[in-house]
Amino acid sequence: MPLLTAAILLLAGCQGEDKQGGSEAPARTEGPSCAQVFSAQGKEAIKRMADIPASSSTTFLGHPQEAAERLVAQYDAGTPDKSSAVDFCDVHKEAAGLDSAQVSFSLTQDVPERGKSASVFKEYRMAKAALVGTKVGVLYFECTSKRWAAGMGATALVRGEVRSRYETSAPDSTARQDALRVIYESSLSFSELLGCKSNAGLPAAFTMPPERAK
Repeated sequence: MPLLTAAILLLAGCQGEDKQGGSEAPARTEGPSCAQVFSAQGKEAIKRMADIPASSSTTFLGHPQEAAERLVAQYDAGTPDKSSAVDFCDVHKEAAGLDSAQVSFSLTQDVPERGKSASVFKEYRMAKAALVGTKVGVLYFECTSKRWAAGMGATALVRGEVRSRYETSAPDSTARQDALRVIYESSLSFSELLGCKSNAGLPAAFTMPPERAK
């Protein structure tokens, strides 16, 4: 019995290890699972974006609540200018292998100047700014929340990114819309977890916005 008990405790300890490296993972709290973040249209969009056939199953891995806690911890550490991206959701074809697409969030200091983004991007009017290509989408939103600064409250600029590992076979216009829908739905969920959904400047429902004047 003592050996069996020790083995169980050892197994439990291994399962609780932080796989992201660096600091200890915060205690996980209740919240939406990664798969619950996306609407049916969002899931179809991310499959097209990652060039996953409609007939293939998709596995969503990630803990949005934990990602929010990690970003708040970075802000409260006093180093938002040195923020590293936190994983929000990894999307896999079937259940194995490398992720086909990934959604992440980080803190940033500035929004890129209009017309200064790389040529692969088109700029759209959503939140503070949206930069969208055929395999990557970036969305900036301002987040005023009591969660920052150890509960004292503050305003932070958040950068969300979805990136596909593969080129999509969809037309460019469809690919850009898919990328923006995915990062929009992710950002809407993330802003709610951060306590700033009402002031993040995100629309209540997704529609393709007009391009931002350069």
